[in-house]
Amino acid sequence: MRNVKQNLFWILILIFPFLSCDSNFGTSKEWLSILATDEAPKVISFTPTSGSQDVPSKTEISILWNQPMEIQSCVSAFSLEPQVKGKFETTDFSLKFLPNQDLVAGGYVIRLTKQCENKKGKDLDRVYSIPFSVVEPEEPKINSFFLSSGTRDECLSGGIQINRMLGLAESVCTGTPGPPNFRVVFSKPMDKTNVELLLRFEPYLSHRLEWETNESLLIQFDSLLPSSTRFQFLLPSGVLALDGKKSSEPIRLDFFVGEGVTDPFVIGFGLESQNCGIGIQELGSGSHSRWDASTCFWSTGLPILTPESYYFRGGDDGTGDSGETGACADVNTDNFRIFFNQYMDTTSVISASKLTKISPPSSNIRLSSWVWSHCQTQSPYGCRQLTYSFAESEASCNGSLFGNNGTGGDFNLTNSSSSPNLYPFYEFRLDSDAKSSFGKKMPHAFVIQMEAK
Repeated sequence: MRNVKQNLFWILILIFPFLSCDSNFGTSKEWLSILATDEAPKVISFTPTSGSQDVPSKTEISILWNQPMEIQSCVSAFSLEPQVKGKFETTDFSLKFLPNQDLVAGGYVIRLTKQCENKKGKDLDRVYSIPFSVVEPEEPKINSFFLSSGTRDECLSGGIQINRMLGLAESVCTGTPGPPNFRVVFSKPMDKTNVELLLRFEPYLSHRLEWETNESLLIQFDSLLPSSTRFQFLLPSGVLALDGKKSSEPIRLDFFVGEGVTDPFVIGFGLESQNCGIGIQELGSGSHSRWDASTCFWSTGLPILTPESYYFRGGDDGTGDSGETGACADVNTDNFRIFFNQYMDTTSVISASKLTKISPPSSNIRLSSWVWSHCQTQSPYGCRQLTYSFAESEASCNGSLFGNNGTGGDFNLTNSSSSPNLYPFYEFRLDSDAKSSFGKKMPHAFVIQMEAK
């Protein structure tokens, strides 16, 4: 008889696929009645188990028997004290009670009387009383709030990770070197949509959210953080966890962004023919400068003068013709040179550069080529000095066809050696979209106007 009991479980597994089917071998009910033994049926397991102390409020009560039962008799024999309304899910071997609502904190007892019978009408071996306790779920809170902090050099190397929950953050990185990331770790799995709707920064910071797990949230900023500014991270009360518990108090965490990366800006502008450049001739003129002068047009600290204070000479000598290369070779009297206070992102600078003729008639000017210098070969790379070669459709090298492949390329502006006084004027503009190699934009555009002579 002992061996029969030990093998009963495996018998159930083997015949289970047939229990819901009727066949020539008899109905499933007839088969189950055969499996019922003369021994009193027993409960194999209860969930929650007897004496459980930390049962969550969202819970289900399950009972499993060692043989097929007359399950409706077991439903009638089941009770939960204190009484809770709910519904049942049953099989011949199991019963599951699903409460209609979360259980309140406190003690409970599952009772199962001997009224519960097997398929042969045999009563349960004994009365079962299973005590357990439900705990009130804790409010969701933030366990960790990681951000990068440090000196300028430390931030450019990624910064030092600190946990704001453990103390103040007074030198948060503006970038590392690009836009920084913050990581928030909650105490329990959170309702993602609810958190995303409620989370904010004051003053406003543009950002996007990426959930690493149900507890860990990565905040990715869209740009470098403004320096020397105090911010607040805010989550109001009512933030919802997956277990249904809401926070009762708002969460406020302030942090101060340090000086960080300084703004990029132009420190000098002139011509290649002036030998103007970093470490060679960096000074501009406070009164007047021309293409063959020993000073640049402008340098930081000086006012930008009126257009007639800066003369350049168009590289075209007027002797060219369509398909002929005589007037096409690059001449440096119209090659403009600009230099910066720090290493710049080369792509954004080129995209932000523009030269236009502002005296009528208008003309078509394109950037033919450019040369970067004073570059760094380590991350974040970038260069500090740029020389432009512009081409103008009206230059004689082009004839009637701007961009004629037969010329091998045009690198000059229109001939200006015989231009009248105060004509023509050109404007060079570098938009504020130009960025440093650290990803920080210029605070304002650089604009200077010149006269072609």
